[in-house]
Amino acid sequence: MGNEIEPVAVDQDYVVRLAQELIRIPAENPPGDCAEVADRILAELKSIGVDRIETHEFKKGMPNFIIQTGEGGDGGHFVIGGHMDTVPVHPEEVEAWEVDPFSGEMRGDEIWGRGAADMKGALASTLGAFKALREGKISLPGKLTWVLLSDGEHGDQNGAQALTDRGILKNLGGDMILYTESTGNNIIRSFKGRIFFEVKVKGRSVHVSVPEKGINAIEKMGRIVEAFRADRLSSVPHPFLGPCTLAFSTIQGGSAVNVVGGRCSATFDVRMIPGQTSEGVKETLRGLLEELKQDDPEFDAELDIIPSGAREVTEIAEDEPVVQLMQKVVPAVRGTPNEFLPGIESPGALRLFIQNGIPGVFFGPGEFISEAHLPNERVPTQNLIDAAGMFATAARAVCNGNT
Repeated sequence: MGNEIEPVAVDQDYVVRLAQELIRIPAENPPGDCAEVADRILAELKSIGVDRIETHEFKKGMPNFIIQTGEGGDGGHFVIGGHMDTVPVHPEEVEAWEVDPFSGEMRGDEIWGRGAADMKGALASTLGAFKALREGKISLPGKLTWVLLSDGEHGDQNGAQALTDRGILKNLGGDMILYTESTGNNIIRSFKGRIFFEVKVKGRSVHVSVPEKGINAIEKMGRIVEAFRADRLSSVPHPFLGPCTLAFSTIQGGSAVNVVGGRCSATFDVRMIPGQTSEGVKETLRGLLEELKQDDPEFDAELDIIPSGAREVTEIAEDEPVVQLMQKVVPAVRGTPNEFLPGIESPGALRLFIQNGIPGVFFGPGEFISEAHLPNERVPTQNLIDAAGMFATAARAVCNGNT
């Protein structure tokens, strides 16, 4: 590919208007029903003239689509990935919203609402890219694929994981993928791993008037909370991704205010850095439990990874074609260079594409982490417009073999 890239022009009003429309269609997960937003997207694809659509639905109301255009001959295969579902608007957060979470309200140069950044806005940008390529009659000798998923916010089990389990992602092929999480249209190529743990402590319940006759599981859980520290897993931060982290997130124990707690359970999250694995972290933590047991014969605890809770460290090299391509596309479209961002969150469904032979990065509109999942979620309209142009420009380059 040459150093000069001519950006593809997009319909700016279309992208902004469509983002607002998609935000107004709830797709909270749980429960995960994406049928209505899927119908709106399919109708839009039909109006654009894209009709090669393969549907895979593993749970009612949660369809997944493989959407394709291009000639499918000489040229590359460019893949865009995204999900239709959003995190819920929790009842206790409603008062913190300055707008109706499903209004898609425009405030200044930003669109507000649940999913604006993660990732209804990116869906609109992707449709804007398809529209620009089709209506601009831009030749695509290769193939452009959009893998559109329903289950991106609740473990991928009915989305990318189900496609992986059935060999569908493996058979998809693809030279590279942009997975359109919120990055402010910058590249994330390195990601921390993630582990969800549960630890359970067994004690012995007795009346609180005679606590010495019981074994207080809650007190023993307190010792675990003190012992389980990130610096005991890895003391040296990664130069780019930063330190390993460990944070307790939930705790439950006891049965009544006048009964010594006979059981206690807690969950916690570990974010791994390169050099760590989920099995290695688990064994280290189990070793800490053994140390506690040696000091206290009544100590009885077990530790396990929550099912589907482990995602290993994921990264691709800086010289991968997808990274090199987007470093050229970004300044061509917005006039400023790419900024590499650290993947301090887990790589989500992207890891499954990479494991199935499609190297890729997080790349999409929406401010990096700060706006997604929070009250008053919002996205700058220029982010959406730039993203549509970047998606279309990158697709044209790859599908014409210019990589």
